[in-house]
Amino acid sequence: MRIVLLIICCFAVSSVVNAQTDKPGSEDHPLLTRYPDSYIGYYETVKFREYILATGPVTGYRYIAERDTLEGQLTRITYLIDKPAEALSIGEVYQDYYLALQKAGISIIAKGSFAQSNVKGDVGGGQWIGLALGANSFQQGAAANYLFAGTSSSGGTFAIIGKVGRADGATYVAIYGERHSNKKVIVHVDVIELKAAETGHVFADADYISKEIADRGSVAIYGIFFDFNSSTIKPESKASLDEIAAYLKTNPNISLYVVGHTDMTGTLSYNLKLSKDRAKAVVDALTKDYGIASERLISDGVAFLAPRATNESDLGRSMNRRTELVRRIE
Repeated sequence: MRIVLLIICCFAVSSVVNAQTDKPGSEDHPLLTRYPDSYIGYYETVKFREYILATGPVTGYRYIAERDTLEGQLTRITYLIDKPAEALSIGEVYQDYYLALQKAGISIIAKGSFAQSNVKGDVGGGQWIGLALGANSFQQGAAANYLFAGTSSSGGTFAIIGKVGRADGATYVAIYGERHSNKKVIVHVDVIELKAAETGHVFADADYISKEIADRGSVAIYGIFFDFNSSTIKPESKASLDEIAAYLKTNPNISLYVVGHTDMTGTLSYNLKLSKDRAKAVVDALTKDYGIASERLISDGVAFLAPRATNESDLGRSMNRRTELVRRIE
């Protein structure tokens, strides 16, 4: 067993000495170590963002029906292994990761491994990986973009999706692998920790807000809190309001819709009024307390008409209660 999972282990694991150099500032996630001779070509950690987790096969034209929308802290690591096919098969890498996750007690949600190219859309196939990862944007120039470019060999691909429930919240692990060429294997690891979404203590900073609005045209903010059944903003919302104001001051030409969202507790008419009142309260705070020009902000609310998750669980309802910032194009 080459890969050591740290979830149930109390001892330290020494770092692997690599022939290649890791990207500056990068590190292995505490959840699991790297495959031997790997080096990190891409690293990103975000305190709070949305992640679309694909768990089933391609069911239509470039579409995967079985997928979940998760939100929380996301760590993304792309490992590169410079070894020829005769020295390392993609199946060996897959098997090590799969057995390590099993031994650590991680529930496997979906998996698939193919020694040759798979074009049918099965979990773990090349087409599937492109769609699964394509729903979750990368920074420009990321090493993970190799996975969208296709492979110059028929060395195969794999994917493993797992979940571990811990006392402080669930964590999901998504591992995508490819024999990209006769000389290179790519393993991309996404770790999504739902603790941040459940506790509400993590807020979106100005850089995250800027990136999401640039990439998606909108951003969901979970760090603005209200009194129960009220539009009164709680004091612990200040950190998020500070970051929104910082983004607006850094981008004076940007105007926003501020949109309130609720869960499905109560009637539609009640929640429409509540969501509108809460959005207006956010606009009032930004204009009165931070000096943001009122003409740059328009408030509205849509109640529970645009959910991000099921309203049948506490976690789902917490994900649906949010304030969204949507860029205005006029």
